[in-house]
Amino acid sequence: MAKAAKALGFQIASPLASVLTEHAFSVSKLGFEVMTYITDWTKPGSFSAGRDPLGFQAASVRLYTSLVPGLTNVTNRLRYYSFYCWVVWQFEQIHHTTKEDKWVEFIRRCEAAIALACQIGDAANAFGMAGSEWWRYEAADTSKKAFDLINPTNRPGEDGQYLKAKYGNFGQFYTASMLEMGLIDSASARVFGVTGTAGKALALAVQKEHPEACTLLLKAVKVGRITRSDCKTISEALHPSYLDPSSREARLLKAILQGDRADDPTAEARRISLRNVLAVVSDSKGEFDLRRELYVQSGSLGASSQGGENLTRWRAYFLNEFCHIALEVWLNAIVGLSNQVAEPTAVDALAATLAALAVGDETASTESLAVGLALKSLRDGHDLGSELLAIASVKKRPEASAVAASTKLILSLWIRWREKALIREALLRETVEGRSVEGVFRFLDLNSAANARFTIAKLIKKFVVSNHLMIAGQKLATGGRFTYRFMLDDGCLVDGEFGEYTYTQPRIANLLTFARDADLVDRESGIITAAGAEFLNAA
Repeated sequence: MAKAAKALGFQIASPLASVLTEHAFSVSKLGFEVMTYITDWTKPGSFSAGRDPLGFQAASVRLYTSLVPGLTNVTNRLRYYSFYCWVVWQFEQIHHTTKEDKWVEFIRRCEAAIALACQIGDAANAFGMAGSEWWRYEAADTSKKAFDLINPTNRPGEDGQYLKAKYGNFGQFYTASMLEMGLIDSASARVFGVTGTAGKALALAVQKEHPEACTLLLKAVKVGRITRSDCKTISEALHPSYLDPSSREARLLKAILQGDRADDPTAEARRISLRNVLAVVSDSKGEFDLRRELYVQSGSLGASSQGGENLTRWRAYFLNEFCHIALEVWLNAIVGLSNQVAEPTAVDALAATLAALAVGDETASTESLAVGLALKSLRDGHDLGSELLAIASVKKRPEASAVAASTKLILSLWIRWREKALIREALLRETVEGRSVEGVFRFLDLNSAANARFTIAKLIKKFVVSNHLMIAGQKLATGGRFTYRFMLDDGCLVDGEFGEYTYTQPRIANLLTFARDADLVDRESGIITAAGAEFLNAA
């Protein structure tokens, strides 16, 4: 029935409804009530895999946003901050306007020109630059001596452009971070100026230290064309990988990264996270798993008296990620079960079947099972989470052993952390409507004496079935994105589809890249540099 509805080109307003109706109905077997909306005809929603089908990653994002402010998962080269300050400042000097069309043309040509220049100058180290993929083949053709910048930039939103985003890589990914750090301010809704202190200082450093390259780039932007030889000159001066540690530009960028500016509201949190990351690098002698070490917190992190709240919140982040991945394994498992049965099967029956795979002992209480399954060390927990991540990232029904391993991980986390007030408080602050590992912990607290298999069945219904349908319904209602992994038809799960799931990316990879760009970590060896050690050991 759900498939037929989609084929007809209409959407079902309620996240649990699979038939058109104007009446409310209760899903008693799920233990909650859902109100449908009045029937409406809409455009068919576009299908999306959905990055957060259970609503858990939102808590992870809230946690890591506070831990590494001023950069994101896509602000991936430190030197872009100085380059964009220079671009914004030059626009102010040249155009003296807040007209949006002028700014769009200027920023897109600047981005396309620097991406092409660095692709020609040093393609191997131009990773993370917007437009690199677009220019790759043209740049590789050594017979081509000049390049058009107009056609690849003048139709934002269309195919055949270096980047579809109207306001470029800057508008899509860097604007919010640079506003947050006080490097730029808003001249109008979409046109910006550099701040009088930090932003202008970076812009001037770029201009004074690389006048020839800056002149060539501005000339190319003005005429809409750039030569191969000019690209090489620009790349030699402005390539993200060629930042001279002794330059004023590099010193200013390092100070911003290290949180040295008193007027930067993002400084303290980023500084502490950077120190903790460098502590891992310092302990490792070149080989480390950054995620694992920030969770296990051995070595310097374990002995550190500084940044305790930061480390608590990092650990809370990883707890939420581990629980989320375990639930995603169950999500694919229940999809597999619903597709396997010959007849539509009620949610209660599917949850009970999955719980029987998840809990081998029919009589144990939740508490006693958790104690018996508890992993011995934090490293064991991390490693099991990594194993389940590999399973959840494949579009297929998980084996019974993976279903049971998810139970082991969730119950082990609960037993280990349930009495840790600081961890739970950190999680509680970022939890909305119970959708986090803290919500799971609370559920297990309330059901500690109950039969374990029955508890897991209820947990599956609440945190997998109910949460998924609720989140998918909200996405459909607000964004027109159809992200259902299964539908509900007369209390039965139908139309199941497997998904691929992974961890959220908590910015630490880019923080480490920035540390390399700032010469705090050696690019080749991965070992902390003298400058990095000085920052790490500073009072």
